[in-house]
Amino acid sequence: MNYRIILLFTVLLVSTVDLSAKRYNPYGADWALGVHFGGTSFFGDINEGNAIKSTPFSKYFYQNASFMGGIVLDKWFGPYVGLTGSIQYGELQGTKAENNKWFQAKIFEYSLSGVANLSNLIFGINRRRNHTVYYSLGIGMSESRSWKYTTDDVSGKYPIGTNGFGKPSSEGGDYIPMTETIVTTALGVKFYVGSNISVNLEGSIHAINSDKLDAHVYDNKTFLSRLEGYTYFSVGVQYHFGSDGRYATAHRHKSRYDSGRGGATEINMRKRNRAWRRIQKKKHKRFKYD
Repeated sequence: MNYRIILLFTVLLVSTVDLSAKRYNPYGADWALGVHFGGTSFFGDINEGNAIKSTPFSKYFYQNASFMGGIVLDKWFGPYVGLTGSIQYGELQGTKAENNKWFQAKIFEYSLSGVANLSNLIFGINRRRNHTVYYSLGIGMSESRSWKYTTDDVSGKYPIGTNGFGKPSSEGGDYIPMTETIVTTALGVKFYVGSNISVNLEGSIHAINSDKLDAHVYDNKTFLSRLEGYTYFSVGVQYHFGSDGRYATAHRHKSRYDSGRGGATEINMRKRNRAWRRIQKKKHKRFKYD
């Protein structure tokens, strides 16, 4: 696990504490911190399906599904776009009866993604909308270790191949995992269930720039054959910092960007009406004798 990534998340989280300055510092508002968990399905050399079949709509997903979980930190810069930082850890597995092989892997991932509020972009800002559809695209790094077995050894005691162990380091005999670039894309929907709480359902694809994630190298060296990865379908819960309340008396939603991610700026109708009356009074004085 990369301690620098954890340190970055800690610094970002601390910056959300000073919520009293959110009206003066736009960078201190509109943050959300959450957790998520769900199932993964591998696509690569040692699996029966492909990326399309690695979805809950295919039997292959349930045959090789593994558990994954993580934390996520969001920051919105307006009603339409924001950034999402994610750290997650889980397992992968796959089976290929044709090759008489199966594998297991442990993977740790950290990424930064741009996220778009599709509901606001397509349908406009609606203060009474209690859900949001969003899309994200990002890049990050993954650290993994894999074990390959023959299907004759269902116990998994005698691997016939490994990847991501490297050479023992001089400190404590630790091993170096395989570190590779990863590209992530996700589509999800968020439901607001309280003043500061939301629940989201998300499906994502994580493509890793490696052909060794399953500890098996395919002979065909085309571009697509070198990419392996997994799909991840998750359920998450988020707490939105800086929100004075999901529901307002007259306008229901008081979030600054109407995305449910905090940074509330309540519309003060009384102040707005006073300003409107002053403008009308000036106009009346100006044209009084016309």
